[in-house]
Amino acid sequence: MSFKNLNIKIKYDSDTDDLLNDFYIPILANAKKYYRLTGYFSSKVLAIAAQGMINFIHNNGKMLLICSHKFSADDLKIIKETNENPQSYIANNFIKELDELTDKFFLNHLSALGWMIVKEKLKIKIAIPKENAGIFHMKIGILEDFEGNKISFSGSDNETAAGWLNDINVEEFKVFKSWENGEEYIKQDLKDFNKYWEDNANRTDVFDIPEAVKSRLIELAPEDINSLNLEKYYPKKHLHDIKLREYQNEAITNWFNNDCKGIFEMATGTGKTFTALSCFERLLDEKKELLTIIACPQSHLIDQWNKSLKNFYEGEVIICSSKNYHWKDELKSLIINLKLNLIKNAIILTTHKTLSSENFIKNMEYYKGNKFLIVDEVHGIGSEKQLDALIPSYNYRLGLSATPSRWFDEEGTEIIKNYFNDVVFEFNIKNALEQINPDTGKSYLTPYLYHPIMVDLNSDELESYKYYTQQIVYEYNSKNKDIKKLENLIFQRRKIVNNAESKYYEFSKLLNQNHDLDHCLIFCSERQMERIQKTLNKHEIPQHRFTSKESTIPSKKLNGLNEREYIIKKFNQGYYKAIVAIKCLDEGVDLPSAETGIILSSTQNPREHIQRRGRLLRRFPGKERAIIYDILVFPKDKSNLTLEITKKEIERYEEFAKNAENSFECLNILRKKIEEI
Repeated sequence: MSFKNLNIKIKYDSDTDDLLNDFYIPILANAKKYYRLTGYFSSKVLAIAAQGMINFIHNNGKMLLICSHKFSADDLKIIKETNENPQSYIANNFIKELDELTDKFFLNHLSALGWMIVKEKLKIKIAIPKENAGIFHMKIGILEDFEGNKISFSGSDNETAAGWLNDINVEEFKVFKSWENGEEYIKQDLKDFNKYWEDNANRTDVFDIPEAVKSRLIELAPEDINSLNLEKYYPKKHLHDIKLREYQNEAITNWFNNDCKGIFEMATGTGKTFTALSCFERLLDEKKELLTIIACPQSHLIDQWNKSLKNFYEGEVIICSSKNYHWKDELKSLIINLKLNLIKNAIILTTHKTLSSENFIKNMEYYKGNKFLIVDEVHGIGSEKQLDALIPSYNYRLGLSATPSRWFDEEGTEIIKNYFNDVVFEFNIKNALEQINPDTGKSYLTPYLYHPIMVDLNSDELESYKYYTQQIVYEYNSKNKDIKKLENLIFQRRKIVNNAESKYYEFSKLLNQNHDLDHCLIFCSERQMERIQKTLNKHEIPQHRFTSKESTIPSKKLNGLNEREYIIKKFNQGYYKAIVAIKCLDEGVDLPSAETGIILSSTQNPREHIQRRGRLLRRFPGKERAIIYDILVFPKDKSNLTLEITKKEIERYEEFAKNAENSFECLNILRKKIEEI
């Protein structure tokens, strides 16, 4: 595969990235040349240099490696007192270290390097700083694929176990690509490499690897590279020993007892993802040969699933969405490999939209093997077009949602429940707030206080509301009823309630009463956004908007993060005290540090209310309670027209109030309000 197809980022950081599996292995697997300058020389260093080498070897790849040795004060003292030259000292130390090495993994990979030396696919040189020159600290890698595309990477990482496996150090490096304005950087890195390789550096001596070391590596070399157990060409990652909660085990049992079909109706923050992945892990153990498809409503949720998968799965994972321009070719290739039995199992991460596309469906119907379909936020698959995705050939099926029923779509809801063979497990927000997690002694979700704030419409807003109501009634009773026009009229009328002028006053009042506002999510309409941000700025509260317009493309300016990831990171770190969002935070975005919510605008869809509350109730260190401020419209005018507004607001009020810590107080206020009406 071309480097261009690997979605290589401009920066990798072991704090957030798996350096070995995200970068090093896939790059080496598709490279034909590798030039490396690195810091320290040891047997384990060379073994780690062999990580991912099996495909590189089969590619007939060639590697030039320059590494150094970290001379301690004791080392230098020994060299001086014994009149031993540094080359000899390195050789003696290396051979002693090799004699003490018993780890089969490291020995296998050192044998692979010995084979590469024999076959002249690897040359190693040693760099030793001259007297008083400090240490050799160059850390550069340059690779080239079969199309001539090049990359170079440089940063803090050494060719060491700690450097690549993330066990000890926090490492990072930048990546330059020849096809993306990185040509000049790569030329300079190659120039630097050649300077050392030809021993033309001013402060460093470079010499061939000591003959004793070379000979010892060659001794380890097998006659046939395939005789080595290198099919796992990186340390096997152990599955995280995640202790499932009792209710998660119950969900898994119910799903298997229901012929491996069903829907998990689980509140946000109660572990739907890990429960689903545990179903997958157990099914894979039973079936061995399995193609698993995980479909999400939005592409950013694919990233979250992909991150979770790394704790569970070491096989092939491909992404089929607009994020991967080559997904159709990769999918076709994957299906062929499965049919030819070249691979036994694989995972496809995709979106609801792609899952229902003609090309994707065609490939799924072509492959007759075991297929497991997991649909996240399964209610979203129920639209007329996306229902095409629910083809009969998926023999194992799992739907996930806190709210699987579709709003005002009984037919779509029924189709979903029939396809997945109904809800097999339910763990709602009441369960999650009342049941105690035995591992923590606390409820599974964070308790919350609900503070409803009631406002009125002004005279102009009330007149506009009446006008749209008249238009709705007229259109609804028309012989030639236009559904789209009717929906638009209802939407315009709802905007009047959402954008009520009196909400701004109450919002400012809230900020005056909460000077220490922190980790706050503010849900507003597009029209309210600018004013809300100006008000926050006036109160000197650091904040950022979160809409559909923020980029999802990694940026050099943001150290390889995309704009959305950067905003979330800064919010979790406390740099931004508030995030002002329209609808993008309703579904799937994980912000466990959020502890205060202010709702200025809302649709009438109960799912939105449930998801917004879910954003605030995830457990997070130091968070003992969440607070929700809900600004609702309760008109003082008591006409039949305004009673309709009140009725819809009451539904949301009751949903939030019934599970709050101050539920009795809230419902008592509502009861008195209803009596007034």
